[in-house]
Amino acid sequence: MRKGFRRVTFVTLLFFLSNFLIAESDNVKALWIVRDDMVSKKLIDAAISFSVDKQFTDIFVQIRGRGDAYYNSNLVPRANLISKNDFDPLAYLINKTKELDLKIHAWFNVYYLWSSPQKPKHKDHLLLTHPEWIDTYTPDRMDVNGMLKKMKVNRTINGEGFYLAPTHPEVEAHLQNVITELLQNYRLDGIHFDYIRFHDSKSGMNPIGLKLFLNYNNSLPGLPSLELNEIPSFSDFKRSSITNFIKKASLRIRAYQPNCIISAAVKPNLIDAINVFHQEWDEWLIGGYIDWAILMNYTSSTKNFKKNIKITRDNLPKKYLNNILMGIGVYNQNYKSASEKINITTKNEFAGYSLFSYTVFKQNMNYIKKLQQLQEN
Repeated sequence: MRKGFRRVTFVTLLFFLSNFLIAESDNVKALWIVRDDMVSKKLIDAAISFSVDKQFTDIFVQIRGRGDAYYNSNLVPRANLISKNDFDPLAYLINKTKELDLKIHAWFNVYYLWSSPQKPKHKDHLLLTHPEWIDTYTPDRMDVNGMLKKMKVNRTINGEGFYLAPTHPEVEAHLQNVITELLQNYRLDGIHFDYIRFHDSKSGMNPIGLKLFLNYNNSLPGLPSLELNEIPSFSDFKRSSITNFIKKASLRIRAYQPNCIISAAVKPNLIDAINVFHQEWDEWLIGGYIDWAILMNYTSSTKNFKKNIKITRDNLPKKYLNNILMGIGVYNQNYKSASEKINITTKNEFAGYSLFSYTVFKQNMNYIKKLQQLQEN
């Protein structure tokens, strides 16, 4: 476990000296738009029209879902769902909104690679070309074909699916190159990182990453994997692998596009985020690596919603509360419950909120109508 939530590392101080200032925002009203609505001009037009009509200020539009691209890329295989081979969804979206008062954030799933028991159709998908990059629960290379067969019998045997290993140096190099290509080809209002975490507390046993850790810890050779996960230094190693990635990505983004807002969708309970998922998003804010932490506080329980907020307020310096957006689920609760959570968010001096997701409103337009009526009263 980390020694205290409020420590400020030497690296953090150096980052402040680089003159990168955290963007402060007020009254952000954002919406997540899942990749299914990025596959044709008609669907994108509908999402834009809805967002403008309902007065959202920012939209997080998924352009990388399961190791595929909803934009033109030489590094990432094209998503199979896109309707036409010559269609660039992200370029179309940016062009259609350039005269609108609506900020476009490219929603980028970082480590989550694949969730289906079926193989990717594209032969260049990383699951097929680089199985050695996949994270594991044992110090053995992932048997992709064997796991896919098991998933056909039991879909959840591999949890959410396949994750890239944050501890593998080639994974980081590849992802940084993907980010660079994106920045070189598209002018963005923001980049939104999602799944920037480990699968869970027991993952992180990729053999290459494990070897890298043991090389720096010569006193721990031959330690069984189950015991290794209990060692504090290994947890620190896993946390630092992700923090170092976000730090380097942040420097890269600010070099190419200084005004680009950097955000991350994070686990809403800060203690669990740090100790279970090795996602120390408080350090990312304090270090200036991200501008917004967007807490995925999707619970329908008002009690749990408030609990996550209390943990945040108790452990994060007050000056950073204005860099918090509260993620609110609309897929698992009625409009009255969602409205209550928006009101709680507003009272807590956060920068704003983001609703998950547009898909719900598209299927039930009456939901957003009633939600807005409550907010206006």
